Amino acid sequence: MPRFRETVRTLLRERLLDAAYEAVADRGFDKLRMAHLADAVGVSRQTLYSEFPSKEAVGEALFRRELERCLVGIQQGLDAHPDDLHAAVEAAVGFTLTLAGRNPLIKAMLTSTGEDGLLSYLTTRSAAAFDTATAMADAYVTEAWPSVDPVARELAVDAAVRLTASHIVQAGPSPEASARRIADTVVRVALSTGHENAHQGPRGAVPDAASPA
Repeated sequence: MPRFRETVRTLLRERLLDAAYEAVADRGFDKLRMAHLADAVGVSRQTLYSEFPSKEAVGEALFRRELERCLVGIQQGLDAHPDDLHAAVEAAVGFTLTLAGRNPLIKAMLTSTGEDGLLSYLTTRSAAAFDTATAMADAYVTEAWPSVDPVARELAVDAAVRLTASHIVQAGPSPEASARRIADTVVRVALSTGHENAHQGPRGAVPDAASPA
């Protein structure tokens, strides 16, 4: 019985966050009202406040949920190409650009840009999202491509994250085209010291920057 109640509560929480996301995407966080959110899901205000004691708590929960979804997608893009640095970067960046193009909360998290109250609320949290994405990418590249020089790896990861954020703010021709260009740059930075073996075998192989996959 306790497990059933917990399942019901989780489903209710997700319904509330889904409704909050739609309201924020449509009208902005400033115009989100707790009473309207309760009405949209068909629950009492008391029930809503038992899950989220304030509007700020709703914003925090939205932030955490959307950030987790974004990081999972980035990780999947990297994992899909364990032996091809260019393809892995292109997949991860392409996913992020596409998601940010249709998800205003992700754009806010990664760039701290926008006009409504949620974005100003997320400004300090976006730095944490930026650092989390950087740390995740660095850990992945360290394991997948150990032949990359540590200094070049750090520079390449930083370039990947910052260029992605820049392209989110000022969108290019398409997410795919932008992802290819960013991947080209990242691979060149990764190979910049000349210490890497571009023709090394799988799991540690780094593609030739002049001939990206």
